[in-house]
Amino acid sequence: MKKQYFLFIIIAAFSFSKAKAQAYSQGDIQVFLQPNGSHDSTTCSSMGQMMYMITINNSFMGDDVIVKDQSGGFVVYQETNINGQNPWYVMAPIGNAFGFVTDDMVTGGFANFFGGVNKVISGTDTVFNIYNFYQIPVPNPCHYASVSGTVYVDYNNDCSYNGTDVGLNSVGVSLNEALNSPSMSSASYSGYSNGSGNYSIQGLQSWMTGYTVSIPSYYQFIFPSTACSPVVYNYTTLPQTGVDFSLQCTSNIDVQCAAASQGIVRPNLPFILSPYISNTGCNNASGTLTLVLDANVVYNAAMSSNPATTVNGDTLTWNYTNLNSLSNNAYWNSFMAGVYLTPTTAVTSGSTLCFHVYTNVLAGDVNAANNDYSFCLPVVNSYDPNLKEVSPQGVGPGGDIPMATDELTYTIHFQNTGTAAAFNISIKDTLDADIDPASLKILGTSHNATPLWASPGVVQFNFNNINLPDSTSNEPASHGFIRFSVKLVAALPSGTVIQNKGSIYFDSNPAIVTNTVTNTLSSTVGINETESTNGQVSVYPNPMDDNTTFSIRENNTNESYSFELMDVVGKTVKIIKDINTKQFTISRSGLTNGIYFYKINSKESVIGVGKIVIQ
Repeated sequence: MKKQYFLFIIIAAFSFSKAKAQAYSQGDIQVFLQPNGSHDSTTCSSMGQMMYMITINNSFMGDDVIVKDQSGGFVVYQETNINGQNPWYVMAPIGNAFGFVTDDMVTGGFANFFGGVNKVISGTDTVFNIYNFYQIPVPNPCHYASVSGTVYVDYNNDCSYNGTDVGLNSVGVSLNEALNSPSMSSASYSGYSNGSGNYSIQGLQSWMTGYTVSIPSYYQFIFPSTACSPVVYNYTTLPQTGVDFSLQCTSNIDVQCAAASQGIVRPNLPFILSPYISNTGCNNASGTLTLVLDANVVYNAAMSSNPATTVNGDTLTWNYTNLNSLSNNAYWNSFMAGVYLTPTTAVTSGSTLCFHVYTNVLAGDVNAANNDYSFCLPVVNSYDPNLKEVSPQGVGPGGDIPMATDELTYTIHFQNTGTAAAFNISIKDTLDADIDPASLKILGTSHNATPLWASPGVVQFNFNNINLPDSTSNEPASHGFIRFSVKLVAALPSGTVIQNKGSIYFDSNPAIVTNTVTNTLSSTVGINETESTNGQVSVYPNPMDDNTTFSIRENNTNESYSFELMDVVGKTVKIIKDINTKQFTISRSGLTNGIYFYKINSKESVIGVGKIVIQ
């Protein structure tokens, strides 16, 4: 062991000019401190080691020399004189004086090392307070330089941080280097913006051929890339300043509401309906969110998360405050309630439950059409809980939609039907070639999700730490969803088929693939006559030109009805109250060509829901 130590000293001596040795003595003990080390230009760092050259005068066989830390509680090194050598020479490597220093810490041509304070004990003699500061010369350290900039919301869209612009705090900024090094091909660094939006990252220049600077990809789903702030910066030299991420909002306020569910309902089984509201703009929005329940469900406030602020019959209302897209870094920063509902005994397989969600229109809201949302849930007995939906659904098996359709909304429902909670869930969705990936907007999620582009045209939603309970333990809470919209590529010809499906990954289990939803662009959408989902209403003609007639197949001729017509985004465009006949006609007055949805209610229940096309 001693020969190896001497060899180490000799090799190090050829590599470095030693710092001036320090000497300590007490009684028969003399201690000389010898620092040694080496520099690695491929990792741009120095390794240091302190050696104690100890001489014990008047030593005898069996003598011990012990190096302890300052408190005496920990033995750093120990050796016994087994040959009776006198004087006795000991080479002791000191573990608590070992160090690793990167070149960005080199000052004045030296890497500085600091070790613990030790004492050396031999018999009755003790050398106290040996301080282990030493330096290793580094004549050619690798050169470091910084990359800095600001991450901010560019409210005035002038590509400069000024005026009413707001710096974003705690945004992660990544720097990835490409290296031409004998031992390394790449290196990664990261930093975070401060309260003013400023950040600074130390980038390694030695062996560098180039590097990129970026912020997390999920910001692309809030702020699209602009000429003054690309998604990724590419550089070949250091340092760089003014590497700014100027994030531009598409609007100041755009409040939109909708509701999430498991997509369908089963008789007699409770389910969770989640009305939510989000603001994809940057300015704060405050107001109310209202949910009107179907007459055939019972609301349980005690079992609901975030119960309604007020309840008035079938109408639930919540107050929300200071909602914007910047909080939680995403569109899915939604105000959401989990409404616990139970179908009444009148609900059977084949029934339909219909709901209405709306919010007040705020001053400056750029799109009031998405402040009102109506939808219906079919009641079934058995089903696949992991499914895909598209809106507009379209007509017929091909999902025929008008040529003027430019946007589709997709919803992926998932449920944990296993035997234990799912810790992490991921969903991958490959967009059709006739969809513009850059147009993707997240409209709502049941749980916090982090989106990213897994590859061109493939979006991935990661629900990390979701801890979704299994359906046996908690059936209503075992469901989740993600909803997003996309725009079609312009000028698609008639007959274009757009298909989509999703793959759902529960922890490390194989993918569960959803059903495939299909839409077809068609110039002749519709059929001559359609029936409502429960078979109690027929419509003719459908498609309609100027007028269409609704016939109600209901025994109680004395009962009055109400009629509501909604467009594809759920906005109510026509209401007729107190209908007392079994047949009535509506005109297209004021309505543009497209797909519409209707709902006919009696005082006690929903008589029928369905779809009509105006052309």
